Amino acid sequence: MRNPWVQFGKLFAPGAKTVVTVQTVNADGSSIVQLRSGDTLRVIGDTVDANSKAVIQEGKIIGKAPDLPTQTVEV
Repeated sequence: MRNPWVQFGKLFAPGAKTVVTVQTVNADGSSIVQLRSGDTLRVIGDTVDANSKAVIQEGKIIGKAPDLPTQTVEV
């Protein structure tokens, strides 16, 4: 009999997903991206063009994100 908790955990992808802006696409297959906080990271992947939004997970670009406006609301 399989452990139901393990089966439940497989429904969720490992790690958090973050929307970033791609600043530079490098020739070695990596990209420099900028977080909303202004910090920059070097991630694996070159499938999204510079100045476009991307989704990253565990240090890898996993896809293109829609370029929608963002708002910050303080409560």
